[in-house]
Amino acid sequence: MSGVQTHAPVSGQFTVPKLTFLWRTAFMDVLTMKTHTSHHPPEAQELLRRAAELGPGHRGVRKDAGAASRKHLAAKLASAGIEPPPFLGTSQTWIERGAKLFEAGEYPDKGLSVTSSDLVRLQESFDLPVPILIEHAHSPLQLGYLTDVRAQGSELFGTVALTKEANDLLEASGARSLSIGLESDLSAIQELSLVANPRIASAKLFHGEVLAPPTDLQERCQRLEAELHDRESEAALTSMVDQGQLLPAQVPFAKALLGVPGVVSFDGASVPVRQLAMSLLQAGRPHGLLAEHAPGGRAPADLAPDERAFYDRYFSGLSLEEIAKNR
Repeated sequence: MSGVQTHAPVSGQFTVPKLTFLWRTAFMDVLTMKTHTSHHPPEAQELLRRAAELGPGHRGVRKDAGAASRKHLAAKLASAGIEPPPFLGTSQTWIERGAKLFEAGEYPDKGLSVTSSDLVRLQESFDLPVPILIEHAHSPLQLGYLTDVRAQGSELFGTVALTKEANDLLEASGARSLSIGLESDLSAIQELSLVANPRIASAKLFHGEVLAPPTDLQERCQRLEAELHDRESEAALTSMVDQGQLLPAQVPFAKALLGVPGVVSFDGASVPVRQLAMSLLQAGRPHGLLAEHAPGGRAPADLAPDERAFYDRYFSGLSLEEIAKNR
């Protein structure tokens, strides 16, 4: 199991050009494994929960408080030997956004097999907010925090509280892809990062404050997605037949492959089966078997005159070039 990957922190103004440069130059690890996390005595842990409620939020709870209340709580943390979180020092506007964080599956390059039970364990172990980073690297930029998580089947969703400046920047840049940082035994979440190349394509920030879609809405969305997928597949297969990449008799088999749900491990990543199937079909070369050919057309040099006459008479629809090539 690998340790924490790091690179030099980024400094400077919180601007789109600076952040865009970071995404283009940082290395692109996606599932980062950590080796430990810090624990505090129960009294100190409770103080940190209260601090979170006065800042980005704690498990869906956020409270308004004046500067005096925040200063008093910061002093209590300091007296307990704990450095107060930076958000206690200023009044901050927080923008909550829902997000998909992770999903069960095979991660062979990390030696991991993640189950739905592991996701439930991550939900149950989640307590204090964890920071939002860029490419799993700490920097002076304060983007926000992951404040709550929820396991739903084979997926893990969460609530992200962003500073207003960070949210405005992400909206302007279109950055949404996420990658989760876990302890090596999958027992806890340590950070959540914005990344350029996510391992899980659907792990991203949502628009709005939904933690996870309600079941009925999710089912409707899944039906609509399935219908859209069927229409796109039908159009793609029709085009492949027209271009000679598929025979009409092959279309039902291709449809069956494109309808297979789930993901498989391919080239070190989890890839949807239907995506691999479509790539395989699109890579096919035109066969030319259904192409029209004028009867009596010039035959290839290696067909004898009597052979040409035979095919012209009895198989005028076939390509003499194809016949010669496949003899």
